[in-house]
Amino acid sequence: MRRIATLSCLLLCTCAVPAATADGVVPVEGKWHATTSAGLPIAFEVSGGQVVDVRYRFRWGFCGRFESAIGGSAPIEPDGHWKYADSRGPFAEATFVAPDRAEGTVVAPSRQLPGCPETKATFVATPGDVPFEQAEAVVQTNPRSRRLAASPSAIALARDGHIKLYSLRWQDFGEPTDRATGRAYLRRGCRSCPDREITRPRVSVTLGELTQQGDYRVYLELRYTVEGPVPRGFSRHGSRFLG
Repeated sequence: MRRIATLSCLLLCTCAVPAATADGVVPVEGKWHATTSAGLPIAFEVSGGQVVDVRYRFRWGFCGRFESAIGGSAPIEPDGHWKYADSRGPFAEATFVAPDRAEGTVVAPSRQLPGCPETKATFVATPGDVPFEQAEAVVQTNPRSRRLAASPSAIALARDGHIKLYSLRWQDFGEPTDRATGRAYLRRGCRSCPDREITRPRVSVTLGELTQQGDYRVYLELRYTVEGPVPRGFSRHGSRFLG
């Protein structure tokens, strides 16, 4: 009977112990860094219960290596988890498992392009500041040769040369979004056709989707608007993917 009473008491005492809380650890404030399993950097800062200035590089299958948009932020949840999604789809997420350790993953979902399947890379981040070097920004200037250049004065948008932008003057080349003004060469018909039609209106150009590819940061999107006469069949607005 004494043994049964003792066991009963132990069970009652065990049941009376409060459950552990779900609160996560409190991470060290300041800059954090890591190298992912793909050999690429990720950096962020912990400040005021948030993860801010998230930057990371990732591989998108055979499409190449890219860099996330600059300046992202994400709240730290009670369990220590946070997630920052880039506007194009890739995201980084992690959980603080100790004040000086965060375990996470960088994910690039599949794109509707050949050779761009979903890719994942893991990382373990720790406090510290490591330089996140800024690669030179460039843009493709010729769809035939695929030549890359910084602050180009001219960009060909068609392999046969019937759309060209020239006399371009850029405002902030190297920023996530940049704009330029200049002239457009628009031609309807072949170069030697007697009925060809050519105009040279003013043009406004916007570059976007600045992403890391190899040793460069490359603008992948170009949009333009022309002001003035255009040949028959041409639109005053256009866009190109320059990947």
